[in-house]
Amino acid sequence: MSLGDAPYTTVAAGGLSIVYALLQTRVALYRIDTGIKFNSVTADGKPDEYLTAIQRVGQNFGEYTPTGLLLMLLLETNSPLPKKLVAAYGAALAVSRLTHAYALNNAYNPKMNHIPFRKFGFLSTAGLLVSAGAYLVYSGAKALRK
Repeated sequence: MSLGDAPYTTVAAGGLSIVYALLQTRVALYRIDTGIKFNSVTADGKPDEYLTAIQRVGQNFGEYTPTGLLLMLLLETNSPLPKKLVAAYGAALAVSRLTHAYALNNAYNPKMNHIPFRKFGFLSTAGLLVSAGAYLVYSGAKALRK
């Protein structure tokens, strides 16, 4: 298999990897600025809630995005789905993960109600994972019966 076999997944994985790297870089730069080396506790022993929040943005992105991309790769290379539908899945995955990251990033912003964005981001991601997973289980079971 080459990158040419899965161009939509290649583009989605590349773009989302850049976002992930930027999210993690933000954590690293904040740690450098504050001098917090490990955990999320300041020098005076108090929890740094902002650091906790930006860590969770990257961690959450890193928890769900790889599974979504793996499913996308399987849809693109092992199913008869139209390539435009696979591209739409990738776009929806990117929008849902970016929306969720935006919501978590603003969890401590008193001027913003982040809950609707967070719900949308999570529910759309979960819906994409379940629908792609169910389709692949169905397709795989059908192939096994042959």
